[in-house]
Amino acid sequence: MPPIPGRGECMNWRCILSAAVLLGCSGCAIEQEVSRTPRTAVEQVLLTQAVERALSDLTVQLPDHALLHIDATGLDTDRSLVRMRGSDLGATKPRALETAYVRDSVSAVLGRKGFRTLDGEAPYLVRVMVESLGTMQGTTFVGLPPIQSVIIPFALPELTLYKLQKQTGYARLHLDLYDNRTRELIGSTATLIGRTYYNQYTVLFYITWYDTDVIAAP
Repeated sequence: MPPIPGRGECMNWRCILSAAVLLGCSGCAIEQEVSRTPRTAVEQVLLTQAVERALSDLTVQLPDHALLHIDATGLDTDRSLVRMRGSDLGATKPRALETAYVRDSVSAVLGRKGFRTLDGEAPYLVRVMVESLGTMQGTTFVGLPPIQSVIIPFALPELTLYKLQKQTGYARLHLDLYDNRTRELIGSTATLIGRTYYNQYTVLFYITWYDTDVIAAP
C-alpha cells in the first residue's frame, strides 16, 4: 500500500501546480487603452450612435416653436466655444469637429421637436456641455504573441487560443438653457448618456466573429 502523502507534500504539489498555471497563462494579457489613431469606421459608428442614444430622451422646457441659438463646449479642444457660424473652418484639432457634431445632432433633434435654430441672436441660448465623448479599446489575449528574434533567422506568428478585442463608445452631455436677452439661466436638462460596443473574438488561431449593438456595423 503506497504511503499517504503528508501535509507538507500536499502543499508542495499545490505550489508546483499554481506555478504551472501561472506559467501557462504567461501569454495572457489584458490591456485598456485609448485610441491614438485617426477614427476608423468602427470608431466613428460607435461615437455617432452613442450620441444618438444619449439624445433619444432629450426634452427641453421651452416655449413651442421657440427660436434657439445652439452652441457647444467640451474639454477636447483649445477653442472653448464652438459656435454655429464658421466654427469648423478654423478648427486646428480634429476632435473639435466631434464637439461640433454633437452640437449639430442636438440642433437636429430639437428641430424635429418643432424648435427653430438661428445662426445669430435668438431669444433662447442652448449650450451643449459635452462632458465626455470618445472610445476605449481593450484586448484580452491568451496564447503566444508573435516572436521576432535576431538570433534565430525566422519569426513565429501569433498563436491565438483566445483573443477578445473590445471597443466601446461613450457619450455624456447635458444642456444648459438661457434667456439670451438677460443671460439668465432658465434651467438644465438631466445628464444624457449613450453607450455602444463592438467586440471581436478569435478562437483557435483563425475562427473569428464579432458582437455589437450598433446598427449596420462596418
